[in-house]
Amino acid sequence: MSDRKNIVLFITDQWRWDTLNQPGHPAKLPNLRRFMDEATNLPNAFTTVPLCTPARASLFTGKLPHQHGTMDNVQGRSFYPHGKLHPAQRTYLERLQDGGYRVAFIGKWHLGDRTLLERGITDVQLSDGGETELMQTAPVVLAEGGKSPYYATVAQGVPLDEQRVEAAIAKLAELGADDQPFCLVVCLHGPHFPHHVPQRFVDLYDDLPDDYMPPNFAPQFSETGKPAAQGAFYWPCQDTSHMTPADWRRTTQHYWGFCSYIDDMFGRLRRAMTEQGLDDRTVLGFTADHGEMLGAHGWFDKGPFFYEEVMRIPMILRDPAGTPDTRRNHVSFHDLFPTVIERAGAADLLSGDEEGRSFWNSAAQEVYYVYDAYQGRQFRFRGIRETRLKYAWSPHDTEELYDLDLDPHERVNLADHPDYQDARWRLRCRLFDWMDAQGDWLAGPGHHPPVGSYIDGRDAAEQHRHPQ
Repeated sequence: MSDRKNIVLFITDQWRWDTLNQPGHPAKLPNLRRFMDEATNLPNAFTTVPLCTPARASLFTGKLPHQHGTMDNVQGRSFYPHGKLHPAQRTYLERLQDGGYRVAFIGKWHLGDRTLLERGITDVQLSDGGETELMQTAPVVLAEGGKSPYYATVAQGVPLDEQRVEAAIAKLAELGADDQPFCLVVCLHGPHFPHHVPQRFVDLYDDLPDDYMPPNFAPQFSETGKPAAQGAFYWPCQDTSHMTPADWRRTTQHYWGFCSYIDDMFGRLRRAMTEQGLDDRTVLGFTADHGEMLGAHGWFDKGPFFYEEVMRIPMILRDPAGTPDTRRNHVSFHDLFPTVIERAGAADLLSGDEEGRSFWNSAAQEVYYVYDAYQGRQFRFRGIRETRLKYAWSPHDTEELYDLDLDPHERVNLADHPDYQDARWRLRCRLFDWMDAQGDWLAGPGHHPPVGSYIDGRDAAEQHRHPQ
């Protein structure tokens, strides 16, 4: 039997950090909380970029968006329906397979139609990287009274994500019967909208107060001192002008219900691992590509900004050789594969730099992140977050600086405040030093088109019509 451990990653889409890490949070997640008790929790984990495709490209390559070139969403109804992560960008899945691992992938890929198959990863199920379309859903019946994509209740049928987890449980039994080490990646669409959730999980939140609103809610676009990029919506459901307090309550009820639904699925997979005797030889991780605004600052979904609601992500890892712990170093989503490969005893598949980026080999107290484009529009932002201070810079938009100790909800932009100018300059210098080290072209002089400009030259005031 190989000394290398198996790797199982359970990756969700748009899962908020606070559901698992904020004390007293009302989200009911018993299976994940039990998992936290047997694993290492990393409460200071952040996405690399709060957008699905570039975040996933960074996860699977270990590179930043300007290094792998995939800076905007692709496929489906996006601005780039036929886009993909370029074949020249080799992923950790290929490297693991070439290094002796059996690799299986189930679920959302979002890096190009059928391109997992094109990369030689052939054990693919219910995935747009295989034969399933990105926007495909299961034939479910929704109850009346919903407001999709914000909230709707599943009355009949089995949603696609549940089918994916059932397929993963069956795949575990197949993979675990062999001595060859394996890497199984299970990527769900949820709790990304549409929030279509079985009734029993929605009912868990019937006690949500009638007047519930997030603590930093504001009518959309009403806040002052914010970048111009935050002054418009860029996907139809991001327009929240029609949302009533009752709509926000129902949306939150369904979002948390979606999280509880996935918690139930994760519990099934976790029990299957134990029943199949895989606990002692498998590194298991739970995470998300980014978060969800859920009414914060008046936004639904996400956008070209670095608010905590979209930047912070859950990150829970179980190494059978380790002990339950909480590590408070700052870690980034794109360093997850180097971490689990190192924990699995396969560090020989990594470069020295990659091995050094393992969460266990870092004591960083800061994290950096980026944003470049959304739906064909250019939004150039770079950011650094320390424990207390958070700074964002753009060559064509307003700088932001937040004191998270005094303003945890990021309401007041302190970039121009006289008491914070030394801190602003220090953070900007740290950010530019990092950009230079990463070969980020944005650090150098050059022309930058106005914020929100389309890549094809059309007027920025035009709303692109996405196919329905």
